[in-house]
Amino acid sequence: MKLRLALLSLLCAACSSTGPSLEREPAPDAEQRARDVRAADEKRRDFQAVLVRLDQSLDSYVQALSNQGQVRADRQVEQLAKSIRDTVLDLGPTGYGASAPPTEAGANFGLLQAAAADGSDPNRQAIALAALGFSGRTDLMPLIVQGAQLEDPFRVDHAVLGLAVLRAPTTPPGVLAAIAERRNHPEDGRVQAAWALYEIQQVNTDQAPFAAIWRRWLGEARDELPIGVLVSAVRGLGLSRSADDAKLVAPMLKHPTPRLRMAAAIALARMNAQDYAPDLIDLLGPQETVPNVRLHARKALADLAGGQDHGYDVAAWHKVFERAAR
Repeated sequence: MKLRLALLSLLCAACSSTGPSLEREPAPDAEQRARDVRAADEKRRDFQAVLVRLDQSLDSYVQALSNQGQVRADRQVEQLAKSIRDTVLDLGPTGYGASAPPTEAGANFGLLQAAAADGSDPNRQAIALAALGFSGRTDLMPLIVQGAQLEDPFRVDHAVLGLAVLRAPTTPPGVLAAIAERRNHPEDGRVQAAWALYEIQQVNTDQAPFAAIWRRWLGEARDELPIGVLVSAVRGLGLSRSADDAKLVAPMLKHPTPRLRMAAAIALARMNAQDYAPDLIDLLGPQETVPNVRLHARKALADLAGGQDHGYDVAAWHKVFERAAR
């Protein structure tokens, strides 16, 4: 027995220490699978970094939008929009040294579309829905609209931002109107939906569907809507330029919120609502304590007077419109 064991040990040692060694190579398909797994992991990490960058840029964009009207903020809005668009489309280098401008979107674009349709990761889906709006590709509107019809306010608000930036003329106004009217939706999201509706109105030749929504909001639904929604409604109705709607806008000249008074002044000018000139003149007097409201009223009166500008001379303005009424 001991002899057999010693012989077996000797044979094993001989096999391991003498004779040609056998090198085992992984099977080609197993090696390829390992490479594919590594590549997929790297791709996921890269895309996650893209999402983080987009999320930060979107936050900065919204902040800059809130300060629009200031030169610095306006410039920042343009720069951020371009940066987000470049990241979304992933067109690669287009500057000095590039052989030719790329014509097809890169990997990020496809990954963002997939993320926008995938509800398994709400945060990733939300970022994708908002970011795709910067692509300029109006054919993506139905995909983003689906996000706006979800029940999660977080993803809905991101989709609404995407629709506002995309400004596809075929965006269904009813989807955005429903969000603005939803009482259990966060107020800032409702205001954003109304703003998105106003943005899309500006690229539509058919103003009727939008005007119908604005009229309802400034009429029967006025007391149920946030102030920010009413501001968009006033501005939107002004775009329709129908003097018949002035009766819905004029009461806002006396609203306690300055933004509404300013919006109403500009809307009445766009409607050429001459009958409401006396109400605008009232905003020039000392009872109006907000300088920007007085300035908007003055600009509106100048538009109604065909370019005449009498500053804050209330008596002169009354004479202008008294002569016009004769």
